[in-house]
Amino acid sequence: MNNTSIESDRTRSALVNSLKGAVIASCQAGPESPLNQPTIIAALAGSAALGGAQGFRVDGPANVAAVRAISALPIFGINKVDREGYEVRITPTLEDALEVVRAGADIVALDGTGRPRPRGETLAEVIAGLHAIGVPVMADISTEREAFAAVQAGADMVATTLAGYTPYTDQVNRTEPAFPLLQQIRDLPIPIIVEGRIWTTEHVASCFEGGAYAIIIGSAITVPELITRRFVASAREAQRTQVHA
Repeated sequence: MNNTSIESDRTRSALVNSLKGAVIASCQAGPESPLNQPTIIAALAGSAALGGAQGFRVDGPANVAAVRAISALPIFGINKVDREGYEVRITPTLEDALEVVRAGADIVALDGTGRPRPRGETLAEVIAGLHAIGVPVMADISTEREAFAAVQAGADMVATTLAGYTPYTDQVNRTEPAFPLLQQIRDLPIPIIVEGRIWTTEHVASCFEGGAYAIIIGSAITVPELITRRFVASAREAQRTQVHA
């Protein structure tokens, strides 16, 4: 290993180490959302930073660039791309990853499952391509086997993002974080990030008690329609209960 490679490894490690105990805000909006504009995504990120968020997960080069323009905090860049014939859509290829790096992402998050990737690329090849330019990689996984495979492929971190969202994990409880998966992988030699379905402060405490290195929260912080929907559902249930009392 030459001096450049050693320095690159140290830089990646330092960035990963800085995230221990962090709450990272996922600032995303679907195509149907009125928030789906780079300036608004950046505003969501800025607001989350005021509340103490220590980094962001952001989808797409334009949104990454907008967030980078207003914050120096770490950005986990993803690039959701749908390609016919492939289930993998979270940063499927190395080129998809490089687009968000060029836009300002510090870390790339990508699908860490074993499903086929476009262009015949492997997970290990995409990770190696990013490591070659000093960029850490977080692998989004859905099972224990995928977590260990991601370690073997060279991932710097794994996240529970896809638990319950792959065809073979549809039995997962989707009302709470992936606590069973966290228990299965808590002894991995790389940091474990819990992402998905973190709605309460009790969930946060349970994630860290269960071995999480950091957590990523999206809907409970940055998706007003889902936050509102939960309160509306609670209000309707309270009224229904009163009517039948």
